[in-house]
Amino acid sequence: IARAVYDEIVCQFEHYCFLENVKEGFKHNGAIHMQEELLSRIFEKSVRSLGTLSRGSKMIMDRLSKKKVLLVLDDVENFNQIEELLGKQHSFGRGSRIIVTTRDIQSLSGVNERYSPMFLSDGEALELFLQYAFRTNQPTREYDPLSRRAVEYAQGLPLALKVLGASLDGKSICEWEDELEKIKEIPHKEIQGVLRTSFDGLDPSQQEI
Repeated sequence: IARAVYDEIVCQFEHYCFLENVKEGFKHNGAIHMQEELLSRIFEKSVRSLGTLSRGSKMIMDRLSKKKVLLVLDDVENFNQIEELLGKQHSFGRGSRIIVTTRDIQSLSGVNERYSPMFLSDGEALELFLQYAFRTNQPTREYDPLSRRAVEYAQGLPLALKVLGASLDGKSICEWEDELEKIKEIPHKEIQGVLRTSFDGLDPSQQEI
């Protein structure tokens, strides 16, 4: 969802960055490395050997103060990680946005607005998926296990269910198996990219979901 929002609005900003897997990055590489990675992407050139977080924070203050900035920090563990990346006194320009995704929303007590995606129950998810996967023909028993695999992958997300269903509509059992096997090889964290690819491949009428 965050990736879809980012792709939709990124053209409105002077500087921007989508930083993935913040929690894992902090765990394996440390705060300074993650700050260097963030700055390298924002400025589109390598930023290394900062040495301290304060140097990176100063660079943010000096070069991004009053600039319109879009940042997406994906899978953040706690609010301290945001402050270590950006510093406590960052002052981006009017209209700037910082979007944070987390598995523990209670850990981000300092954010202004929160959004929790809606998840469907297994039964609701299957029903929604079938509506889009079988708009041109009726489901048969042979499709049952494949449908359940697709629903399991979508993790109860309505958008995922709709896009995957529409992308499989009218296809044979073999084609379903091929598509679901490809999806199986892709980590769950990349589901948004899969959805974007599937969505872009739909007919305009199918995209109106």
